[in-house]
Amino acid sequence: MSQKMKWQTKSLPVRFVTHDINLADEFQEHAQNSLSSLRKIYPNMQEAEVEVRRERSQFIVEVTLKIARYLLRAQEKAPSLRVAFDKAMDKIDRQLHKHKERLIDRRRHSKPLVNFKPETTTMVQTPVSDFTVVRTKKFSVKPMTIEEALVQMDLLGHDFFVFVNAENGQVNVLYRRKAGGLGLLEPGDEEEAT
Repeated sequence: MSQKMKWQTKSLPVRFVTHDINLADEFQEHAQNSLSSLRKIYPNMQEAEVEVRRERSQFIVEVTLKIARYLLRAQEKAPSLRVAFDKAMDKIDRQLHKHKERLIDRRRHSKPLVNFKPETTTMVQTPVSDFTVVRTKKFSVKPMTIEEALVQMDLLGHDFFVFVNAENGQVNVLYRRKAGGLGLLEPGDEEEAT
């Protein structure tokens, strides 16, 4: 059973999501203060979410920050709830600094972050073996440019990112190729794919 609590003062709104765990007020206050202190780095943060669950003898803490059109997310595990949270906050702090530096550099140099040239490749279908979906995640998909999708992918630390391409209104997937560089998956007709 999941509990949702909202802890909101004049500082950053923080939503706590727990899975069969009762959070102490001291932990919630520590989390609220830690997250609010990040506003010194980036004052336009909109909201935060702290998700806590326990697996075996480990606490798993996932911290998500919403900043304008971007999400920052970090997940850590540790035997102690506070240690797991603090480790996740260290990751968030690094991501936030990286994001802010990138924005400052972009303004200074006014150059695009990347020269992206999509590659056209043919996919070979292989038979799908039995599989089980172990986790489903829902997220909002907002229109953005390929450059914005790249920034968001980097901020989340993922190797792929699903987004609505602002240029054509279609769902696209931006991904890092093992051989280096980036790839872009776009929907198309069978005639276009060959």
